[in-house]
Amino acid sequence: MEERKGKRIRSEEDPPRSSDKRRKTRKKEEENVVSRRGSSSSEGRRRGRDMSSSPDKDESEGRRKYAGLTCHQCKIMMSSKTDLVFCSICVNKRYCKDCIKRWYPERTPEGVKAACPFCMGNCNCRACLREPLAVKIQSGKDDNVKLKQLQYLLVKVLPVLRAIYTEQSRELEIEAAIRGVPVTESDVAKCEIHPSVRIYCDLCSTSIANFLRSCQNQDCSSDICLSCCNELRDGESFSSWKLNSDGTIPCPPKERGGCGTSTLELRRLRKRDLVQKLITDAEELTQQFKPPDVDTAHECSSCSDSITRQAASRKNGHDNFLYSPTALDLAEDDNAHFQSHWIKAEPVIVRNVLEKTSGLSWEPMVMWRACREMDPKAKCKGEAKAVKAVDCLDWCEVEINIHQFFDGYLKGRMHCNGWPEMLKLKDWPPSALFEERLPRHNDEFMSALPFFDYTDPESGIFNLATRLPDGSLKPDLGPKTYIAYGFHEELNRGDSVTKLHCDVSDAVNVLTHTAKVDLTPRQYQKIKLEQKSYAKAQLRKQQKNKSLGEVDKDEIILIENEEDLKNCNGLLGEHSLKDKAAKEESSYSIPGPSSSQKGECINIGRADDPKEGSSSLNSCTVAMESGHDTKVDVGLITQKNVTVKRESVADENHDDVCLKTEISSPSQREADSAVENELNMPTLPSTLPQPVVSTSAESIEEEKLDAPIETNGNANESTKAVHGGAVWDIFRREDVPKLIEYLKRHKHEFRHLYNEPVKSVSHPIHDQSMFLNERQKKQLKEEFDIEPWTFVQHLGEAVFIPAGCPHQVRNIQSCIKVALDFVAPESVEECLRLTEEFRRLPKDHKSNEDKLELKKIVLHAARSAIREAQDLMQTKTVTKDRKGSST
Repeated sequence: MEERKGKRIRSEEDPPRSSDKRRKTRKKEEENVVSRRGSSSSEGRRRGRDMSSSPDKDESEGRRKYAGLTCHQCKIMMSSKTDLVFCSICVNKRYCKDCIKRWYPERTPEGVKAACPFCMGNCNCRACLREPLAVKIQSGKDDNVKLKQLQYLLVKVLPVLRAIYTEQSRELEIEAAIRGVPVTESDVAKCEIHPSVRIYCDLCSTSIANFLRSCQNQDCSSDICLSCCNELRDGESFSSWKLNSDGTIPCPPKERGGCGTSTLELRRLRKRDLVQKLITDAEELTQQFKPPDVDTAHECSSCSDSITRQAASRKNGHDNFLYSPTALDLAEDDNAHFQSHWIKAEPVIVRNVLEKTSGLSWEPMVMWRACREMDPKAKCKGEAKAVKAVDCLDWCEVEINIHQFFDGYLKGRMHCNGWPEMLKLKDWPPSALFEERLPRHNDEFMSALPFFDYTDPESGIFNLATRLPDGSLKPDLGPKTYIAYGFHEELNRGDSVTKLHCDVSDAVNVLTHTAKVDLTPRQYQKIKLEQKSYAKAQLRKQQKNKSLGEVDKDEIILIENEEDLKNCNGLLGEHSLKDKAAKEESSYSIPGPSSSQKGECINIGRADDPKEGSSSLNSCTVAMESGHDTKVDVGLITQKNVTVKRESVADENHDDVCLKTEISSPSQREADSAVENELNMPTLPSTLPQPVVSTSAESIEEEKLDAPIETNGNANESTKAVHGGAVWDIFRREDVPKLIEYLKRHKHEFRHLYNEPVKSVSHPIHDQSMFLNERQKKQLKEEFDIEPWTFVQHLGEAVFIPAGCPHQVRNIQSCIKVALDFVAPESVEECLRLTEEFRRLPKDHKSNEDKLELKKIVLHAARSAIREAQDLMQTKTVTKDRKGSST
C-alpha cells in the first residue's frame, strides 16, 4: 500500500469529535464491515451468526449496518449498500457508483472492488489531491558509471569555461594598459553579495557571472557587463555615451540608467582565479576520458523501424527519421542512445510515458479542483472566478470565468458568426510553482519523465541547473501547464497555435490530456463560408496590391463585405455594439444556464480600423453544442457586466493588448461549487463533413470561391476521426539562417496582434509573432530547400526539444500539456550563443532578459562535478590500495 504523508485529513474514518454517540456508531459500523469480510474476532463471528439467524433480521441489520457509510470520493452518505463498492485490499475504502462513473470513467465497479483508486495511488478526491505521491527513487549508481558521467559533463562544459576565461583575460589586459602596470585577479576588487542576489547588466539585462564594471559613485548602482564594455570600445553607437581618452569607461548617462559623472571600475563576484582553477581541474580529470564517437553524417545504426518515426522528407537526408522509443522499453539509465541523437540536436519522441505512472486523472476539472483545494481561502478563491486566456484570433487577452473556459475546452466555443473560438489559458496555476499548487500532479508528471538523468529537476546528473547551490536564485524551469482549445483542421485564421519561437534551454513536453470537440454539419458549413469569405478578401487584396505597384503592402487594409462589417457588433464603434446587442436580445432566447442573462456583446477590435475579411466576426461566443439548435447557431449568449479596457505592454512588437472580460451572472457564480457536475459531458460522435480548406490566396480563383458549398447532411457518413493532439514543426539549428531570411522576405504575409499584418520585426523568431501554415512551409521548401521535422504528438507522448531549434505547435484537439526545461551538457554552447543573441534584442523586448543565467550555471556545475569526481577517484584509489595491501 502507498505510504501516506502530510497532514492528517478528516474522512469517514475520522468522524466529527463533537458527537461521542456518532463516534461509537461509526466504530460499530466499521466492525460490521470487518465481520462481513471474515474477521477472525469473536465479536465479528458472533455478529455474523446473529445476522444469519433470519431473513427479515438479516435485511434490517444490513440496512442498519450500511446506513450512514460515506463514499471516499464525494463524502456523501449512502442509504444502501448497493450504492457502494468496497475495496477488497484496504477494506475500509469505498466508492459510490456515481463517483466511479464520473471521476474514473475508465474503471468498472468490479475493478474498483479488486483495487480501489486509493490503493492504486490515483485517487483524485479532495483529500488525496492534497497528499504527495510516493515517487520511485532511482537506485544508486555504480561509482565507475557515475565517474564517467561526470567526466562526460566536464568535457562538454570546458568550451564555455574557456570562453569565460578568455573574456576575463582580455579585460585584465585592458585594465593593465589603463593602469600602466600588470594586473592579476588579486588586484581586482571583489563584490560581496548574497547568493540569492542576481547581478545583471543595466544596459542589456544579461546576467553577470563574475567580471563586471561598476560605478565608483556610492550613490549610483550601475553595473555593466564585459560585452557592453567591449561594444563601446569597438565603436558601436551608444549616442552620448563615449569612451574616455585614457581608455576608461564613464558611467552611462542618466537616460541610460547611470549617473554620467563617475567612471566604471573593474570588479569580480567570485574567488580569484576561480575559472582558471576550474579549467585546470577539469582538464586533469578528463585527460584519460574519451567521449563516445558520434556519426553525424549517417543515420543512427542503433535505430530500428520499431523505434523511429518519419518526420521529414529531405533529399539525401540522414535525419528524416526521429528516435521514438516506448517508455516501458527504456532502461532506467538508458542514456547512450539518447545522447547519440541529442548531441546532434535532433528531437526525440518517447511514447506511452503515462503508462509508467499511477494513472492520476489529468481531466481539467480534477486539476482545477486540486489547485483550488490547496489554498481555498487565499489566492485560489479569486482564481476560481476568472482566469486570463489568450484569444488566438487576435492575440488579445481575455478574462473569462474558469467554468466557461473549461466548458469550452470540453464542448467548444464559437464566435457569433460560427467561427471557432480558440482560447489558450495563460499562466495557470498562477503566482506559484506548479509543485506547490498541484503537488500530486507534479509527482505524477515527474514519474512519467524518461531519461531521468537529464530531466530530474532535483538530482539529474546531466541537468546542469540542478547543481546550483542551495540559497542561490534559480531560474524558473517549470513544470508549467499549457491548456488550450484545438481544431482538427488548419483554419489559417485564429488557429490554436504556439507561434514560432526558440527556447534558450532544452525542454520536454508531455501531452497529458486531450478532448475532441464535435460540430454539427450546419456549424461546419458556417466555418467553410467564413473561410471562403476570408479567402476572397485575401485574393482581392492581392489583386489590388498588384495594381498599386510600389505601394507598401503592409499599409493596405482592404475593407471587404462592408455590409457584413456594419452588421458586426463593435467593428465600427462601440455605440453600434450596444444597439445591436439590444436588438439581438429581443429577437433570440438562448436555452440553458445563460438564457436569462442580458447585457452587451462587445468586440474589442479597433473601432476605427476594421479587419479585412472579418465578415461578421466578433468576440461574442456561444458553446458549440453537439445537438443542433437554430437559436444557438444564430443567436448570442450575451454577457452581463462586461467591461472593456486596453493595456499597453513594454514590447515594441505588441503596441497594445486588448483585454476582453467575461463575467458570469450571479446565478452562474453560485454554480461554482457544482461545476464538476456541469462539466462531466460525454463525448459524442463527430458529425463533420469532408472539409474544404482555402490555404493560399494566390492559388484561389474567384470562380472557385463563388461555387456553392456542398455538405453531407448524414452525420454518420461525415464522421471524421482525429488522431493525436498537436502537430509539431521543429527546425534544425543549421537551417535557422535560411528560415530567418524567408521570414523577413515574407513578413507581410503573417498576422499577429488584432489579426493585422506584422509590421515591425526585431527578430522574426524571437518575436514569436509568426506561424507558418502548410502553404508557407511548402513555399519555404521551394525557395530555400529547407523543411522542419513535422509530426503529431499523441496522448502520453513526451517530446524533447533541443535548445536552439525553432519550433511551433498547433492543437488539433483541446490539449493539456506539461513542460519542463533542463540544461543538458550537449547544449551548453548553443545556450551560450542564444544568450548572446537575446542580449542584442531591444531592451524592452520580452526575450531580452537573461532568465537562464547560463554562465553562472556552468561555473557552479563545473565546480560541483569536479568535487564529486575527485571524491570518487580518491575513494577508488583508497579501495585499490586496500586490496593491494590485503594480498
